[in-house]
Amino acid sequence: MEIGLKPAALLVALLLGPATAFGQSGLGRSGRWFTYDGQPTYLVGFDAQELAADPSIDYVAALDLLAQYRINKVRIWTYVWFGTSFGALTPWAKDANGRHNLDQWNPAYWTRVQDFLAKARDRKIVVEISVFAPYPGAAWWWNDQNLAWNSAFNTNGAFSSNSSGLFQPEFFDLNYAERSTSGKTLRDYQQALVDKAVAECGGYENAYFDVMTEFGTDGLDVVQWHPWQLHWAQRLDAASPRQVALYAGGGGESYHPELYQDKSYVDVMTIRSLGSPQEISDMLHSAQTSGKAISLNETTGEFHTDLETHMGYAWGMFMSGGHVGLYEDDSSRFGDAAWTAAAQRLQALRDIADKARFWELSPVDAAGNEYDGLLSQGPAGGQRQVLAKPGSGYIAYFWGTKSQTA
Repeated sequence: MEIGLKPAALLVALLLGPATAFGQSGLGRSGRWFTYDGQPTYLVGFDAQELAADPSIDYVAALDLLAQYRINKVRIWTYVWFGTSFGALTPWAKDANGRHNLDQWNPAYWTRVQDFLAKARDRKIVVEISVFAPYPGAAWWWNDQNLAWNSAFNTNGAFSSNSSGLFQPEFFDLNYAERSTSGKTLRDYQQALVDKAVAECGGYENAYFDVMTEFGTDGLDVVQWHPWQLHWAQRLDAASPRQVALYAGGGGESYHPELYQDKSYVDVMTIRSLGSPQEISDMLHSAQTSGKAISLNETTGEFHTDLETHMGYAWGMFMSGGHVGLYEDDSSRFGDAAWTAAAQRLQALRDIADKARFWELSPVDAAGNEYDGLLSQGPAGGQRQVLAKPGSGYIAYFWGTKSQTA
């Protein structure tokens, strides 16, 4: 028989039974998998950074669309700095000239974010909240006139560019000494944002906190500066009952799960993705027995013009024991034809995961050996991955070109 393998072929063997209860309301975790209201839940979603911050977007309609396609996760940023140019709200107040005041919050922003979280909770949609974004490592970020951390664009006289005209690695130095006109250090302001995010958002059981997206951008020495991420992860963990994620790398950044996977206050290791499902599996292999959840919180590039590649990322993550989020660079596109096609594919992935009792399956055994070797027959080319609970349930995934071999 012919097996069409573009974009993929899937063979599922499963034994159905009642769902397993894990006894926690809202978002929880059991090993590498998430739960919701005590039931296993596989998270599929979109990275939609400005969805809550941009007042021109009807986020209730957007959340309704997500729920329609069983999309149960979305990621937002607390500070969508790039969105200021098109009217996005930010955490801090501004003066008449549009300069941020790091000593004063913007109530309208936090009210909108809280309502967004409540509306998402009504629909059992999980919200990943990235507290910090990749600000200081490139001129087009650091010198953007919308950037609140740069003394040229705030009312606080903080903080100064370095000799390279940027602010990396200074942004990640917990002992950076420069003070604002009100006598506060960079660490003071970073802590204020972390604590404010917890105070405003920590009461929503459908939310969890991500320390920083794309930590390691533009050549930052992650090994040297990773204590910065760990510091804020510890504070988030101590201050909030919500789960804590941090960025372990992937995409264009160095991947260093070994720096984080033994830390009890880290629940989730996030990544970006490049490459084939096998390359994703190879990258994640060292983290698959860590007991942490692994989440692709944004794919690299645009799914609108290359959905097959992005769904390859998605299936690569699922077959590696991780959760999935596609990158959406413009939340106003929610509901258009390309977005709908992606939502339908994510819905199918979630449906298959649920029917196959994903929470019982693993890409590796207890010793870390991959289950791919359980396959003795399949299409030529060797492009295959397996999730298994040997003797009970299996998912086999093949990708590549069409084949007559079965």
